[in-house]
This record gives sequence, C-alpha cells and structure tokens, in this order.
Amino acid sequence: MAEFKDLAATDFKVGDRNKDVPWYLHDLEAIGPTARELLEKYSKILADGVVAHVLKIRDLAWQIFPYPCIGQFRFLDLSIAQQPFYPRLLSRLTSPSPPTFLDLGCCFGQDIRKLVHDGAPAAALSGAELRGAFLDMGYELFRDRETLGARFIEADVFAEGEADALARLDGTVDVVYTASFLHLFGLATQIRVAKRIVRLLRDEAGVVCFGRQVGTLKPDEDAHPTNEEGKMFRHDGQTFRRMWEQVGRETGTEWRVWAELETWEEWKKGRTAGWGNDEYTRRLRFEVERVK
Repeated sequence: MAEFKDLAATDFKVGDRNKDVPWYLHDLEAIGPTARELLEKYSKILADGVVAHVLKIRDLAWQIFPYPCIGQFRFLDLSIAQQPFYPRLLSRLTSPSPPTFLDLGCCFGQDIRKLVHDGAPAAALSGAELRGAFLDMGYELFRDRETLGARFIEADVFAEGEADALARLDGTVDVVYTASFLHLFGLATQIRVAKRIVRLLRDEAGVVCFGRQVGTLKPDEDAHPTNEEGKMFRHDGQTFRRMWEQVGRETGTEWRVWAELETWEEWKKGRTAGWGNDEYTRRLRFEVERVK
C-alpha cells in the first residue's frame, strides 16, 4: 500500500489535468492486435492513421476528466474480452433470445463496440457513463455515430428520484459488466454501488455481474488522489466475497461469487506507467451470479 500512500501525499489532485503525473503516457508505442482490429475493421480507420487518431481522442478525453485509465490508454485493453465469462456472454447474446446487457461505467463504450464486432446485437446492449462527453468521444473514436444501435445513458449511479437516469432500467437487466469502476470508492460506497446493481438486475436467479478492478494481496482502504471520494478500497478475493455476502443480507438475495487476483506476471504485462507496480497490487477479476 505504500505506493498509494505516497501518491496521496503528493500535490496531485482529482481533476488535475497536469500531464506530468505518473499515469499519463505521452506516447503510444504500440496498439494491441485486438484493439487494432476493432479500429481498422469495425471503424474503418486506415492502419497508418490509427495511432494518431487514438492519441487525438485520448487527449481530448483527458481534458474532459483525467482518469488514470485515460492517461494510460487502458480503454484499448477491451477488457471484457479478457474475462473468463466472455465466451458464455457472447454465446448468450448471439442466441435467438439474447439477454439484456449493461456496461456500467462504460467510458467510451469500447467494450460494447467489441461485443458488436464479435456478433452481439446492438439492440440488446446498453452503456451508462457519468460523463456524457465520454460517450460522445466514443462515437468519435469508433466513427459509428450513425450506425451503432446500442443505447447509451448519461447517468450518475448515486442519483435518486427524478434525477436517476438509470431508473428506467431497474429490474430489466440480465448481465451487468463493470470494469475499473468499483475500485474508485471506499468500501461503504462500493457496497452502495453493488446494491444499486442488484436493483438494476432482474429479480431472479441466474442474473450476473462480472468485471475487473484493481486489487491487492493486502486489502485495505487508503487515501488516493485520483478520485473524488479521496479514498479507495482494494480487495482480494476474500474481502470481495464478504462484501457481496453483506450486499445479499441487506437486499434479501444470495450470490455465488468467484473472485480471483491475477498473478504478478499477468498484472505486470503491459503496466508501463510509473504507479500501480508495487509488490502487492494485482488485478481482480470477478463473477457474481444470483442463486436465490
């Protein structure tokens, strides 16, 4: 945890668009084959123009809000396709009766584009994002404003009453994907978000929430300068399961939880920025399925 505590003691503040922070990469040395295929074949961007196009969009997005995942080009990971649940999701989405899918905290909607490119029907897909300008950036990044049939919602997961843009989806979603989102908050707020996810999902067994986030071998809540709450709780598999046990008790539901930290080698792969590389940090992958 020391590295995160050292960051918290710096002058870096949430919303600071300073490009000298450790989580802003000035150059894009390479684009992985999955992202390149999506940009070239789905978006029809010429191969020699892909890097310049991504750099332009990333810098525009940095001015909207300088999340570390923007500075580090993590939106190019297309992380949904790396999840163990992805083949099953894609199989269900391409069946005659596809489930309803929501990407909660979808950023540019890059994972929705990956799903569509892989054959999922856009009409079954929705994305929700706090900052609507990121949704506009998604259309610019993928050049599909007039062709993509998925639904995007500018929404605050904490809004209530008439301000709650997610309310229209309550009780209608079969699968929620949430990546690099829950870890933005302290533990109490993560529980609040998880309970909101329960409301979004259909009130029946078999609904699923899956995703990934930053985790650790030494779970704890620390101060952190890159999110508005000023703190974040990073889980291991055990604390993540305990969190969902609490969510279940408080919502009258029961969940089967699989949560696993990546190995050090998996985490280090592609970690090029100067933070998040302490000996305890890992990525946590999870699947949460309602059983009762």
